[in-house]
Amino acid sequence: MRQQHCPNDNHGRSVVTVRFCPNCGVVLNANILGARCPEHVHARARRSRNTFCVDCGDRLIKDDPRSR
Repeated sequence: MRQQHCPNDNHGRSVVTVRFCPNCGVVLNANILGARCPEHVHARARRSRNTFCVDCGDRLIKDDPRSR
């Protein structure tokens, strides 16, 4: 199955310093241990417009039904 194109540059890098992609949520580096993040970390990531947390993979921004 072919994956949709993600605009994040981490997919093409040989050394990735985050576990999850902030745009699509795919595991980029499985060697980094996952972590449970406090809410203030997720709030900061939402302000940066990340859809997924790069540390734990939780979805931060829900789909807006008005945008369809």
